[in-house]
Amino acid sequence: MNTAQAHSGENLGKSGRIATNTLVLFVRMFLIIVINLYAVRVVLQNLGETDYGVFNTIAGVVLTSTFLSHTLALSVQRFYSYTIGKQEVGYLREIFSASLVIVILLSILILIVFESIGIWFVDTQLVIPADRLPAARWIFQFALFSFILTLLQIPFIAAVFAHEDMGFYALISTIDCILRLLVAWLIGLTAADHLILYGGGLLGIAFLVFLSYVFIACRRYTECRFKKVKQKEVYKELLSFSGWTMYGNISGMAMIQGSTILLNVFFGPIANAAFAIANQIYNALGSLSNTIVLAFRPAMIKSYAEQKFDYLDGLFYVHNKALLYLQIAVCLPLVCEMPTILHWWLGDFSQEMVVFSRLFVVYVVGLVMNNPISTIIQATGHVKYYSLTVESITILSLPVAWLFFRLGYPSYTLFVVMIVICILAHLVRLICLHHYYPSFSYRQYIFTLIVPATICVLLSLLAIMPLHRSISSDVLRFLSVVAVSTVVISLCAYFIGLNRDERSSVTRFVKHYIRR
Repeated sequence: MNTAQAHSGENLGKSGRIATNTLVLFVRMFLIIVINLYAVRVVLQNLGETDYGVFNTIAGVVLTSTFLSHTLALSVQRFYSYTIGKQEVGYLREIFSASLVIVILLSILILIVFESIGIWFVDTQLVIPADRLPAARWIFQFALFSFILTLLQIPFIAAVFAHEDMGFYALISTIDCILRLLVAWLIGLTAADHLILYGGGLLGIAFLVFLSYVFIACRRYTECRFKKVKQKEVYKELLSFSGWTMYGNISGMAMIQGSTILLNVFFGPIANAAFAIANQIYNALGSLSNTIVLAFRPAMIKSYAEQKFDYLDGLFYVHNKALLYLQIAVCLPLVCEMPTILHWWLGDFSQEMVVFSRLFVVYVVGLVMNNPISTIIQATGHVKYYSLTVESITILSLPVAWLFFRLGYPSYTLFVVMIVICILAHLVRLICLHHYYPSFSYRQYIFTLIVPATICVLLSLLAIMPLHRSISSDVLRFLSVVAVSTVVISLCAYFIGLNRDERSSVTRFVKHYIRR
């Protein structure tokens, strides 16, 4: 076998692994969505409306710090994947040890802050019924230590992700979800304080999940052994990367919270309710795209570290196509049938909810296109100016929307501004990508991705709009639109969106799983 054939076989194996991981993560996602929807109903029934509100309020105080864990997890995963790609096994152990020290110190800091300021805030600032205040204090402690455990598991789960063992992640997260449902069900069978019992049960589950990741990482990966790291550069790299990544996460959080405040100031609580409903759809679509990101991200970073740029280019476009065509397949029926979906989901709904939800869906499609670009930028390590530039542009949505509201424009103008600035920020992202990764081609991006996707959307709209307008039955119309749009988008993606090699890979993958 010559070198070219060997590389081709190796790349084919990697692509198969990515496809398998994507499938595994999709199954996980749908299971968790179904279980969570039912679990919310069980928890609400067994806790009651008051205790459920207390639990979410207290947990929300602690979860304001989740952007720290998310940022640190992304950073550690990036360094893991990059170091594996460089085959620097010794340095991999230093990354693990340094990240473990960082999360331990961060956990201690968070404990000090929340055990002082946090308790004061719960006791004096939150509106909690006097008879439920003791239970609320217990819930605060349970939520705090559950969050600390998620921080401490970051170095271990990062190793699982970097080695692309997504099956373990899917299994543990699904079991986690099932156990949460079991706890929600069991609290209704006891005479003990349901709120305290529920919080304690969730802490116990968090501890089991933590132990699971520690056990798997220490058993499977030799680098997951602590050693004293004396080189300050390791800590500096991790913290610097985390800091600039954190800026992007804070900007995203500020966008949502700032939008809520703007709508409240100019249009009142009714607009806030519409935004909250649209935000639920936004979060669900974000979870869908993150499933694909998790499958592709480690392989892309490793490919950059190995300097296999041809393979990385292929992954970049496959990643983009997977994200884009999946979002189109989900979002087109959502936009067309939004009134029907909101009616089934909520019963009563306002026209503002329909408009907000539709525009938020359009915004998400543009937003998910950023992920493959950000992954390559993170692989290069040049995150400082990238984050400063694009996130600063993104946050401009708030002052621009404020200006339009002052001029008397309607509430949905917020989303129009967000979409326009998202497109502008995406163009800047492409410029940054070309600067830090010169093999990127604007022309190829347009004609390989944008033009075929636009054709796909237009053909799909031509197919489903007659059905949307002519069928009066909500159920029949919804099923028809979903079925026809799925078929049309799948055919367009296969014959127009994919090149010959990608079609061959998809065909082989499907045949492989049919034979199994």
